[in-house]
Amino acid sequence: MFKQFGVEIPDIFAARRVLAVQPHYDDNDISAGGTLARLSENGAEVIYLTVTDDLVGIIHDDWDAHEAVQQVKAEQERAGKIIGVKHQYRLDYPDAGDYSYFSLRREIIKYIRLLKPDLLFSLDPWMLYEAHNDHLLTARASAEAAILYTFTRLTSDLDVDADYQPHPLQAVVFHNTSYPNTIVDIGSTLEKKNAALRCYTAQFTESDLEMLIARTSLYARYLAREESFEYGEALKIMPPELLHGISDAFRF
Repeated sequence: MFKQFGVEIPDIFAARRVLAVQPHYDDNDISAGGTLARLSENGAEVIYLTVTDDLVGIIHDDWDAHEAVQQVKAEQERAGKIIGVKHQYRLDYPDAGDYSYFSLRREIIKYIRLLKPDLLFSLDPWMLYEAHNDHLLTARASAEAAILYTFTRLTSDLDVDADYQPHPLQAVVFHNTSYPNTIVDIGSTLEKKNAALRCYTAQFTESDLEMLIARTSLYARYLAREESFEYGEALKIMPPELLHGISDAFRF
């Protein structure tokens, strides 16, 4: 149906710059770390934008707030180096807290205009049975930012807006999705993904991390069950023009 109108799944490996928006410091790596590592290896500049401060999930009760913040940042930097992340930006909204959807959308629009990515990665706002509001807000704000960032009457940051020259966003790439249209081969980067996950000791015990890695690796094998490779990650790769007013877009 879509091909007859000239709409096809964009080739994400043609991208030169990727902005990956996540609610928490580990979300990109858990469900798309293998893909993002491949993009980095392919020469793309991979950039992370993390929405919350991650402090609710800290499992070490003896850490004060300053120590927790520093540890989270250090772990994220270590994991990012393994994946190949070039830059890390953080918004520091309160983890599991009260913050404005519209403020978040404005920040994401600002970074799209500032960084001019070819791809915008985020969680899928239409994933079934997602209960965490940080995930829902981040995913929905990212999707809406992808269709609104070109409208310059919608302000983000005065300096960024003043310098902004329109650029095309090639695709929005949803991970943690119930409606994938692409399974990416991550066999060559699975070990990088797992090594990155092992960095997140502020929020996981060693045994919980190994359980997480076992679960995500088993799921990666399951996703590739009908493919010619062994391990995969599921993505919904969408041209931005399908994210507004297209009732059958979920079929794409």
